[in-house]
Amino acid sequence: MFFLSLSYGKGFESLLFKPLTANVFEPRVGSLFETEEKKLRLDIGTSVDLMDFKQDEGNEFRLGTDFFTFTRLRSEGNFKFPVETSDYFFGINATTVGKVINTMYYARLRIAHISSHIVDGLAHDSVLSIKPFVYSREFIDLTGALQTGDLRLYAGLTYVFSKLPKNTNSIVPELGFDTRYIINRYLDFVGGYDFKLTGYDNNYFGVNSAQAGILFKTSDNLGLMINLNIYEGKSMHGMFYKDYDSYASIGFQVIFY
Repeated sequence: MFFLSLSYGKGFESLLFKPLTANVFEPRVGSLFETEEKKLRLDIGTSVDLMDFKQDEGNEFRLGTDFFTFTRLRSEGNFKFPVETSDYFFGINATTVGKVINTMYYARLRIAHISSHIVDGLAHDSVLSIKPFVYSREFIDLTGALQTGDLRLYAGLTYVFSKLPKNTNSIVPELGFDTRYIINRYLDFVGGYDFKLTGYDNNYFGVNSAQAGILFKTSDNLGLMINLNIYEGKSMHGMFYKDYDSYASIGFQVIFY
């Protein structure tokens, strides 16, 4: 029998479906610095489980919400970082977990909106270097994962049911893996790889994203991670969806889930 429990005060100890390590469209708090170009990425956001439905000790279902931004800046020196573009993601999610033999399975369904915007840091002498346009997507994002030991394998599919520009592709498949290995009481190794097929005008392009880092734990679900990231493929920023990005970056991330 299912029963409903609501969280008040302290809330849930951790998210039922942990954000995918290398997927760029996940809630994060942190920043990345490109090693070759004078570019930075600033991530601000969170995912929260709000309601809990339990079937038994090994099966659970939750409803939650996601709000986050990922912003591109450039470095001008003297701690000046003009903001060039910012993307906004918000929506609701449903997550579940269960167990088959010795393997845990997870699933997450997100219904969300994402939009992208040019910011004044892209202007030179009050003139924008590109022409702004409306970039908006409403979509359903379904991801399933299997976890055995420290390894989580996943596959997903995004269906965009409303979009501007109209020429962007409606179907975005995805697959990848991540892992978290306990080194000692204070340190964990965290790594992952994510692959997507995205594009426009019915043409598809591969997008590769990888992340590896050391997590300095401050409590069970909190810590600071120093990481290395590699990205190659069409830009994650909607205003530049036709551009090709290829870079390595180093940065930090506050782990809160």
